[in-house]
Amino acid sequence: MGTLVSDRRVPHKKRETMKARSVFSCFIFFPLFCATCVTAPAQTAKHTPSSRQQTADSEARNQLETYLAEFQGDPKDASLRSKIIELAKSLTPAPAISQLAQDDFARAVSQMSAASSADDFETVGQLFEQVAILAPWFSDAYYNAASAYTKANEYDSARRNLALYQAAARPGVDTRNPEVLRRELDRKQALQFQQIVQQFTANPTDATRMHLIQMAQAMGTQPEIPEEARGHYVMAVVYGNSASDSTDYERAITEYKAALLVAPWWGDAYKKLAGAQTLAGHYDEAITNLIFYQAVQPSEARATQDEIYRLKALGRRAADEDAKKQTEEQRLKLAQEQQQKERALIDSMKFTIEGSWYLVTAPTGYFVGGESNPQCDYIVKHNAGRWEIKNKCAPSKRSIDDIDVPPRQLSFKLTGRDAAFPFSEVMVTLSLSSDGQTLDGRAVTYDKKFAIFGDNPVRWMRRK
Repeated sequence: MGTLVSDRRVPHKKRETMKARSVFSCFIFFPLFCATCVTAPAQTAKHTPSSRQQTADSEARNQLETYLAEFQGDPKDASLRSKIIELAKSLTPAPAISQLAQDDFARAVSQMSAASSADDFETVGQLFEQVAILAPWFSDAYYNAASAYTKANEYDSARRNLALYQAAARPGVDTRNPEVLRRELDRKQALQFQQIVQQFTANPTDATRMHLIQMAQAMGTQPEIPEEARGHYVMAVVYGNSASDSTDYERAITEYKAALLVAPWWGDAYKKLAGAQTLAGHYDEAITNLIFYQAVQPSEARATQDEIYRLKALGRRAADEDAKKQTEEQRLKLAQEQQQKERALIDSMKFTIEGSWYLVTAPTGYFVGGESNPQCDYIVKHNAGRWEIKNKCAPSKRSIDDIDVPPRQLSFKLTGRDAAFPFSEVMVTLSLSSDGQTLDGRAVTYDKKFAIFGDNPVRWMRRK
């Protein structure tokens, strides 16, 4: 069985070290002593190892030395460590533990007794792992490393060393203490897992989601799926299986996400969610959830990765189609805008008062010009915040004042001081025709006493 050191403190460091070495010595030599006691009565000529067996044993031990030298040059080689453990277990008696490994083990035992914080226990775990590098078949080094890491709340490291202990333990060794440690590790890891699940539910992030998946994968017993998550999952399956449009797929997606918020380690839900998102055209989101599924089901990593590649291709094709569609929509939009500008320009020419106008009739002679006299056109324009009307042919003593341009209308006052203009003023009001080409209205003439003297029709035409 694994030799677990006591947590009771010993006042004298030297006494601690001697005691640890004593424990170690008992662990190492007691099995050898027992083996001698069992085999001694049966030692007869016919049970003496043959020269062939001795040669094979010698070759195996030489091979072990070769493996050991290679492993100590690359302690991260898990495959080589496994070969050493299996080869050492096949040898009887077990390979000897070097004096350096014994001394380091005793030092780690002493520090284990004095440890009081998580950092202390983590350091002790690392010391026991160093011992295991010197003697990879030394099962108690793994067991004590697992125990130290458990106290340090380093559950992944604890479980890894416990698995190495189980691999290195020789047949017939009492494993009750390691089993107790495994149950304690399961209990503490499950408690930590639930705490992180609660944090994730309150503030879900992809990093925490992946951490929970990795924790669930490392746990001895997989967490159960909560009933709430199962309820959302079943509803999602119903929506997905009966989907007839994008709305149904979106409902399924919403329910799958709700299930994974409660059970973020649930592989089947990730796979189903990715499938629904693929059918809905959400390729990037589907790829993300397939990556989570891949972490939950590493045995299906190849098929899952191929599906990820397929979705990337579909996503790129969809993106190209969207880009083409956007380009065409932009082209149509620009064309429409250009048409609107052209129509606005035409409309502005048709419906604005601004422009050049010529007189069609001159009943009283106070307007000049005509179709044949473009140099005498009335130029109407908006300038510096005010309207103005100019005519090069009108007498200089006549003026156009009080110009007003309400929508589709033009009004102004014509005044003069010359003898040819015997009136006080003329009030002109014109309206723009529906085609924007004609200004029609009236000219009301007032005498010098401001009584109405006359009322005549007026028509101006737009110069094209």
